[in-house]
Amino acid sequence: MSCRVRFAPSPTGFLHIGNARTALFNWLYAKSVGGTFILRIDDTDQKRSTSEAVDMAIRSLKWMGLEWDEGPGKDKGNGPYFQSERLHIYKEHIDKLLESGKAYYCFCSSEELDMKSKGQKTLSQLQIYDGKCSSVSLAEAKERIANGEKARVRFFNNENKIVSFDDVVRGVVKKESKEIGDFVIFKEDGFPTYNFATVIDEALMGITHVIRGEDHISNTAKQLLLYQAYNFDIPIFAHTSMILGSDKEKLSKRHGASTVMDFEAEGYLPEGIRNFLALLGWSHPEAVEALTDEELIKAFTLNRFSKSPAVFDMNKFNHINTWHIRNIDIDDAVSRFLPYLIKGGYIPENPDEEKLAWSKKLVMIVREHCSILSDICAHVDVFFKDDFVLTDGMQKVIETDESKKLLIYIKEQIENSDEITEAVMKSIIKNAQKETGLKGPLLYHPIRYALTGNISGTELASVAELLGKDKLVNRISRFIE
Repeated sequence: MSCRVRFAPSPTGFLHIGNARTALFNWLYAKSVGGTFILRIDDTDQKRSTSEAVDMAIRSLKWMGLEWDEGPGKDKGNGPYFQSERLHIYKEHIDKLLESGKAYYCFCSSEELDMKSKGQKTLSQLQIYDGKCSSVSLAEAKERIANGEKARVRFFNNENKIVSFDDVVRGVVKKESKEIGDFVIFKEDGFPTYNFATVIDEALMGITHVIRGEDHISNTAKQLLLYQAYNFDIPIFAHTSMILGSDKEKLSKRHGASTVMDFEAEGYLPEGIRNFLALLGWSHPEAVEALTDEELIKAFTLNRFSKSPAVFDMNKFNHINTWHIRNIDIDDAVSRFLPYLIKGGYIPENPDEEKLAWSKKLVMIVREHCSILSDICAHVDVFFKDDFVLTDGMQKVIETDESKKLLIYIKEQIENSDEITEAVMKSIIKNAQKETGLKGPLLYHPIRYALTGNISGTELASVAELLGKDKLVNRISRFIE
């Protein structure tokens, strides 16, 4: 059977970085081996699952570019892909376990179970079910349920054996079944537990590899018992490392970790987030960090996962995102920057061809300074605000006789030019150097101060082309008249 992997978010909140990374790892592996990437929505937690969270999860995956091959909207015969729509399937499989004596109804109340658990904890005993209801026959249980009693269903874990699996990342993981006890597989509300529904779905959807976070290791032994009870094929497991903040503490918002859509709003690129997340717990064989999708897919293998916790480093994230901003096609870059320019009031909502052409020139020179798309607004004021005020230090430089003569010469050369292109401005500055004998800071600082009001920034010739002849003349005139 070809590789089949899945991403199965629980829609109890918006898609965060940990889940996004899990989705990415599954998507990358499917792409790398020509397999199938499946999206399933694990919404059996009816109290906490929301339609808004479902919509945001789907939107987040689409924005990240993690399109699924099979799942909601793409039924390939293994649906439904929402667990809440698969209850009839789970009920059918629960009945098989009940009829075979591998499961039983439990009538103990929540209060009774809580008291037993507290007592075991006080005595430093394993906090597992004592099997009280395992002696209740199926016929008696059905009669009690028909009379209105509420009941859970527990897996009858009556064998004392070692449950083990060979994890791709962790190696062999073992657990004694007696430490698990008779665990609940169906709740009183008629919904399956996570472990039960997951096993049924993995088996029926033909999942061959389960790639998920290490927090699920504790679930795996229970799931293996269920796989064995049904004689299902057991998938290959890969439990990836947890993600920590830069201070090596559990990742949280204070470390810069937000939901996927928060990163979209800030102006991170899908390419950037895919690249960065791929390096959280996985490494390229040649230690390369700035990678295209094609390079990631080509290099991606499960044996490159690390056991050690990954560190969420915002500086590294920004560095990688900067690389992608600089390397995407310029027309694509313009389309992505444009909403931020429009929102900032720099460009009209429906720009004409002339304004789009100007915006393209702007993006070409400014994107070099942007780590995220929204950064562009911090670099474009220079092209729109003519009434900037110089610092005292700049003012002293620009008021010297040498600076005045330089600026007068530059202004005259601009006025005598038909148009100001980058090449023309470079030529004017070169001629100014010959004419005045000024060079280095004495040459460039007065010009930059007069044209931009800044001490540093984008190359002057590029700035001049975007400002245009009239603005250049007007700005220089402010400081020589």
